[in-house]
Amino acid sequence: MFRILIFISMFAISAVCAGELKNINQIMAEIGHLMVEQYPLIVATHSLSPAEKKTLYQATRKLEYLFEQAQPLIERKSETYQISYELILKHLQNIEKAFQQNRVLYARKQLRSMGTLCSSCHTQDTQLRTLFKTHDRTLFASDYDYAEFNFMTRNYKTAIKYYDRYLSSGAAKTELDIIMPLQRLMTIYLQVFQAPKQAKYTLSKYLSLEQHSSETKQQLKCWISGLDKLNTQQLIEPKKLTFFYLKKLVKRYIGDASQFQAELFSTPEEEVARVWLRGRLFHYLNSQPPADQVPAILYWLSICDRTLGYDFNYSFADIYLKDCITRFPENPYAKKCFKEYESFITLSYSGSGGTFLPPEVEDEIYSLKKILKGE
Repeated sequence: MFRILIFISMFAISAVCAGELKNINQIMAEIGHLMVEQYPLIVATHSLSPAEKKTLYQATRKLEYLFEQAQPLIERKSETYQISYELILKHLQNIEKAFQQNRVLYARKQLRSMGTLCSSCHTQDTQLRTLFKTHDRTLFASDYDYAEFNFMTRNYKTAIKYYDRYLSSGAAKTELDIIMPLQRLMTIYLQVFQAPKQAKYTLSKYLSLEQHSSETKQQLKCWISGLDKLNTQQLIEPKKLTFFYLKKLVKRYIGDASQFQAELFSTPEEEVARVWLRGRLFHYLNSQPPADQVPAILYWLSICDRTLGYDFNYSFADIYLKDCITRFPENPYAKKCFKEYESFITLSYSGSGGTFLPPEVEDEIYSLKKILKGE
């Protein structure tokens, strides 16, 4: 099953009018048109001919150009939007390099994986999109693919409908096939809609799925338990989200901000609250808070991202931390971000034989230290 169809289709829309691209929707429409054209080559099961490789390589370069066009528009948005954009651009540059090194299979795999990066932007706010409603179910290989497409293009009502169809179907499912759609539904209801009561109502319906393993059913039960707690605790919220209120939420749902460690993980119950908290942090960051508050938000977001671990291919936690250090080196949170980043990197390269950091990693840590020192 080619679930990655969702990315190629997520940008699909009728070709934009001729002339200069003027806004982000037009740029994304052009990206979609290009990706739809190249989809057969991206997912082809045969080895590509030299002509096909050249076509896909040229398409990758054009994608880079289109995303570069979007830069002035992305710069008007929050730090985390810019981080997602920069990661996508870097990802495309790596794909181009892979083509140049004739690692075509790897390049095609990386092209398929971009849907996750794109949705990292889309779930940061509560905006809805209607650009892609002309793409109906018949264009997709499965209900799951169509649900993912709508999730990533912010057509959440349709996404919920088709996640439900997929989960309720009798088709054989692995544990991941069950958990991933449920995680998407949690993200929609908690992070985007900020509706924990609806989240509990919806997720509770799937306790009776026949395809549950004992592990997936227990995971879902724990999520519902976490939603019960969250619903109790969130009965009263301030009319206007404030930095002081966010600080209280961070202490409640993550812990003492001075005690964060790279080894921190979430229980299923904690996971629910941290998805909800991540939504509040994004919401506040997108409200253009004072610049001196941004490093703290990036730090807290890095902890949320790390402890949730929803994406096994990318961690935005490291990028949030490095952004905090490089853009706000004089802010007190820059030192916290560096300590957290260094701790996680050290842990990542530790084993039974000790800790051995690759030279390029040591160089990066050294460079970040110099930035903190103002050198």
